[in-house]
Amino acid sequence: MQVESVISNSITQDIRLKGHQSIRFAPDGFSVLISDASYTPVYLKQYKFEGSVPVEELVTECGRILDEDGLLSFEGETVLITDSMAVTLLPRQFFNVDKNREILEKICSLDKNDRVFDRIVKNRDFHMIYAVPDKIIGLGNRFAGDVKILHMAECLLSLSDQVKASDHQRGVLMAEVQDHTLDILVIVGDRVQLLNRYSLNDPSDFIYHTLNTMRQLGLDPETIPVYLSGIIHEEHPLKELLVKYIRNVISTPYYLEHLSKEQTLRYMILSEGSKCV
Repeated sequence: MQVESVISNSITQDIRLKGHQSIRFAPDGFSVLISDASYTPVYLKQYKFEGSVPVEELVTECGRILDEDGLLSFEGETVLITDSMAVTLLPRQFFNVDKNREILEKICSLDKNDRVFDRIVKNRDFHMIYAVPDKIIGLGNRFAGDVKILHMAECLLSLSDQVKASDHQRGVLMAEVQDHTLDILVIVGDRVQLLNRYSLNDPSDFIYHTLNTMRQLGLDPETIPVYLSGIIHEEHPLKELLVKYIRNVISTPYYLEHLSKEQTLRYMILSEGSKCV
């Protein structure tokens, strides 16, 4: 396992009591961010396996590391961010908690031990329905403080508030790209038109899915901007390739103290998890 220590300041007792801890799971690892009460990062590490691993192995290793580092005893708020492929938005008038599992199973196969969660999306007339592996729920039960379990798609929706209001009206596509996953959010007329997840064999596959989404929704690549977050930064060759097809490709605006622009893009979803609960 590779470990990247981005920030490793001391975690004071005040931060342990009043701070925020955010943990994001991915197919090939997890990231841990701890911020003080004002959301200033004090600790940030990323743990990556050589490739995708079963969720049981991922969560077991995460729990072991958190225990060794004394982070299970964190008494502030902890947010666990899952990235299950089983996620959808449902208009509030059609929401029925008894139908949640049935709806998700039409989108993606569920493990028999998966639990189905739902949350009202802030400032949107939707419920988000998503599956959470029982191992992640078990990990959440080990923390000393309060724990919320979110889907990263909710964090992406929250992140869309960083985009100019005029783009929400005219139309905007947001793409969160990681090594093995792509999340696409499309907003037109300040209404969510699409929220999709894709598994990637290679990060370059995100270009096909982005262009195909714009084509299917009739979005003009000359006028509709694409906001990127995740691993595709300003100097990334895949961004340079995407610009050949889409006129306005923009790094999602966000600020994280102590982090470079490239690091901020990679970890803004992790940070947003603590802010959108």
